[in-house]
Amino acid sequence: MADLGSAPSEHRWPFLGRVRGPGPTLEWQMLGIIRRVFHTIERLLEYLAMGMLLAMTAIICYQVVLRYVFNHSPSWSEEIAIVLMIWFGMLSIPIGVRLNIHIGIEFIYNMFPLRIQWMVSCFIFLLIGGFGAVMLFSGAELVEFMTMSTLPATKLPSAVEYIVIPISGLMLIFTALELLFVPYGEFLNRVQAISRETSDKP
Repeated sequence: MADLGSAPSEHRWPFLGRVRGPGPTLEWQMLGIIRRVFHTIERLLEYLAMGMLLAMTAIICYQVVLRYVFNHSPSWSEEIAIVLMIWFGMLSIPIGVRLNIHIGIEFIYNMFPLRIQWMVSCFIFLLIGGFGAVMLFSGAELVEFMTMSTLPATKLPSAVEYIVIPISGLMLIFTALELLFVPYGEFLNRVQAISRETSDKP
């Protein structure tokens, strides 16, 4: 009796989206778990960045009121606000890359055919991943160096200001690699969705 086999099923693969064929191997399942872990961490860091923005705003308002109303400004307020601003800015980098909200000059890029745009995007994400690697390793060295000094007002280790650099670099590497392996079909769908949103605006 001939073995008719079974119809190929559809699976969601890490980085590649939905594909038809045999189920993912153990290695791909592990990549899926890693992907979910990084997405969870990214979501937590996103909420942390929003909380830091709110805390920075509250501290600055508190400092202004004390300075101009009571003629007294706490020594720690400006220093903590600067640390929060650094953390907020660095954590926003990988978030901006994922949401594609960083400032970019796209005049020449939009003149290319869609497949060339996809190839250029892959090259851009490769460069972004390289920049994330520089942030990760150079940032780690900077943190190690700055542990020998303290902030003047709060007496916290100066590394507190810079430890966010390797954290942001690691998240940037993951985000860039995930976007690097987006297939052309999914890229085309995203471009068409953006075009529809733009055309619907008055």
